[in-house]
Amino acid sequence: MDRLTGRVAFITGAGSGLGRAMALRFAAEGAHIAAADINLVAAEETAEEVRALGPNAIALLVDVRKQAELDAAIARSVAELGDLWVGVANAGINRNGTLLTLTEADWQAVIDINLTGVFLTCQAVAKQLVRQGAGGRLISIASVAAEKGFAGLIPYGAAKAGVRHMTRSMAQELAPHRITANSIGPGLIATPFGGNDWSQPGRREAAGLGIPLGRVGEATDVAAVAAFLASDEASFVTGSYYLVDGGMTDAGFGGAGAPRRE
Repeated sequence: MDRLTGRVAFITGAGSGLGRAMALRFAAEGAHIAAADINLVAAEETAEEVRALGPNAIALLVDVRKQAELDAAIARSVAELGDLWVGVANAGINRNGTLLTLTEADWQAVIDINLTGVFLTCQAVAKQLVRQGAGGRLISIASVAAEKGFAGLIPYGAAKAGVRHMTRSMAQELAPHRITANSIGPGLIATPFGGNDWSQPGRREAAGLGIPLGRVGEATDVAAVAAFLASDEASFVTGSYYLVDGGMTDAGFGGAGAPRRE
């Protein structure tokens, strides 16, 4: 498909996991990619893979906690690739621990990146889209942890719930500018986030037992939904939240650390 031909996507956390998968899916549909990450080497690897598919790509060193870095990255993206069409706020971290063991620093680190970082990313992209005056798309990555409580994920779940509801408000504010804002809630996705090693024999099969569809998700599953939301096919979709979890939320799937996904 070529639903994004010639359009420009700015993606945070693009150096690995979901971010890289979305960059490659968007590129396969014709988009040029601004791959932003706090790891510039990883971002450049993503950009190289994008360029191998045909579209142009640049790698950007960005700390999503810093407004000035985001603004500079957006400006460079426009200068080198053209007007933006879609911004994906994907960068995220986790700190393992429970209510009894987490420190204030652990809490703040997750909130700063997973919630404030999403706000700052969306704000920077939205300002550029409004200046351009041609509409556009915002996509934020939440989690099934925005829906359910998971032991060991207090700050992560709090941040992701905030992302979900913040995105709904952004959708209302940006609608007059023909900019849509939607969020995606991945479930258990087979990426290295959280130190998961999915190459271990039987790891995927065991993890999929509690999921109604009988398997863990792949980063490409999330990327496919993101590509739809970035396309003209989703022009009347805003303020929505798309679970990509194989049915685990409705099935009552739980357990410590369950929704590791990036």
